[in-house]
Amino acid sequence: MTVDTKELTALKGRVSKLETQANAVTISTQEDYTAAVDLVSRLKDAGSKIKASKESVTKPLNEALRNTRELFAPIEEQFAKAEAIVKTKLLDYKRKIDAEARVAEAKIAARVENGTMRLDTAERKLDAVERVENTTRGKVGEVQVRVIKKVRIVDAAVLPREYLIPDEVAIRRDALGGKTIAGVEVYDEEIIAAGKVGSNPEAWEKKVKK
Repeated sequence: MTVDTKELTALKGRVSKLETQANAVTISTQEDYTAAVDLVSRLKDAGSKIKASKESVTKPLNEALRNTRELFAPIEEQFAKAEAIVKTKLLDYKRKIDAEARVAEAKIAARVENGTMRLDTAERKLDAVERVENTTRGKVGEVQVRVIKKVRIVDAAVLPREYLIPDEVAIRRDALGGKTIAGVEVYDEEIIAAGKVGSNPEAWEKKVKK
């Protein structure tokens, strides 16, 4: 997807002029106010053209990306499942062998301690205990068993305040719906809802607030 550089240049020039006009605005009379209203309308129109131009590029790209993800999703899911199966079985086997090795080592240590096995014999038996090394090489690859640090929440109720992120979407929805929420207030704020003459002000206001 190519960008129409001529259209982009024209839009940039138009916005630059509007920005210059915006910086020069001084409102001290009703006529100034009305002129500024028209400038906002022209800015709104420019914004719509910028959005349309951008989306003429991004929409096909997003559609292609979505289609590509959908195309590869089943294969990626199969791959992830297969990889997880093999890795789980490798870990299960190593844990089993490690557990058996610990039992064997404990028995040998106990015999040495109570004097029923010589130290050199114990060393030979310990060397003979089956173990799975942390790094194992096959014919075409190798795996390493590593210990990594991971974090999980075990009790969200006792988390310090700095780790609690308010759900502003739910808060706004419930507060505007009439629910009283501690620490939240609903207040009025004046805004400028721009539109063309004859347009629906309420519709413009809804767009601005979104």
